Amino acid sequence: MDLTIHQNCPSCGATIELNEADRLIRCPYCEVKNFMVTRGPLRFVLPDKAPSHIERQDLFYAPYLRFKGNIYYCKGNYLKYKVVDTTRQGMNISALPPSLGLRPQAMVISLVTDELKGCFLHQTIKARTLLEQAAQLTVLDSGDIKADFYHRAFIGETLSCVYLPLYIDKEVLHDAVTNKPLARAVAEKMRIMGSTYRESWTPHFLATLCPRCGDSLVGEHDSLILSCYNCHSSWEEKQGGFQMIRWSSVVSRHKDIYSLPFWKIHAYTKGVEMKSFGDFLRFTNQPVVVQKKHKEMELVFWIPAFKVRPSTFLRLGKNMTLTQSKIPAGEELMTKGMHPVTLERTEAIQALKSVMAGAALNKKKLLPMLPDIRFRPLDTELVYLPFFDKGHDYVQEQTALSLAKSVLHFGRKL
Repeated sequence: MDLTIHQNCPSCGATIELNEADRLIRCPYCEVKNFMVTRGPLRFVLPDKAPSHIERQDLFYAPYLRFKGNIYYCKGNYLKYKVVDTTRQGMNISALPPSLGLRPQAMVISLVTDELKGCFLHQTIKARTLLEQAAQLTVLDSGDIKADFYHRAFIGETLSCVYLPLYIDKEVLHDAVTNKPLARAVAEKMRIMGSTYRESWTPHFLATLCPRCGDSLVGEHDSLILSCYNCHSSWEEKQGGFQMIRWSSVVSRHKDIYSLPFWKIHAYTKGVEMKSFGDFLRFTNQPVVVQKKHKEMELVFWIPAFKVRPSTFLRLGKNMTLTQSKIPAGEELMTKGMHPVTLERTEAIQALKSVMAGAALNKKKLLPMLPDIRFRPLDTELVYLPFFDKGHDYVQEQTALSLAKSVLHFGRKL
């Protein structure tokens, strides 16, 4: 479930309501578009109802780490996955609740800014620890499978920090959201455990102008890649600026199509010898005769560049990789209906093992080899593939792969 966030427009200062995944921010008041860039995880604060006699600078903010994403894992002869949305304490204080529960999803929260007065308690638990705790959920979920883990990957994850406001009244620590007492506390000791706001926590914003031609860049609220329809270029944020990426779009014979983005990843493997698409077919034990044309094709994976349910993600990645010989070369030509890119290239690279495991017909043989296999991307390209409308589904023109429209809609909320 997405978080609902209040953020001030960087141009006019008006309050804008956003979702957690939003990056391209359009102000409904001044209509200026800005692309939000963060340094580290986003930091949010729950709304407080502290009594009027409590000064704002006397509030304390306790950090909670939130992980939201999909965990893929291989255990025994099985490829499994789990959708996880969990919040845990970012510091060890027994008086505080171990989790925020549903409060971040149920309330309208705000981004932490320099206008927020008070003391921020230091995060002492590393983000890696939260990921390990999230991974333990897969252990519990797979307890009936008595076998070794061979692989685990976090795909499409979001890591953020949500602060719980606190205050001390008559030497008693209170939850400032509910005003319920938690424990006796000493104010000076609490202040030693914290610090003031840090400038590095503030997101900064990029003007959405094409660096090549100066025209407006186009995208949707959750787009990670912005497009210029004037010079037909695509851009991603990198190191605080826009960097042009390689991209193409497969031309369709249909008039009204919807283009879905895929990361086309040329990869090199270590641990096993896979130099061509023919090697991939043989290694995953596909029921086809490996021909000369397969041996001449490079080892390329086609990974969805958009978030969908784990089962659909694996199916699309597997089937598009196996049927890639049917896909013609694309052109740098923008179309009207282009689904936003919501999965980063680095996440797609992390998914290579899981997609290969999903494609393997003999999992008993392949899965134990996964710990020794390493993928190194040689080249990546963003490719938009044409899908035509078939009522409740979109169907890919060249491969006839289908995708329910409802799955795409739900994927925007992952």
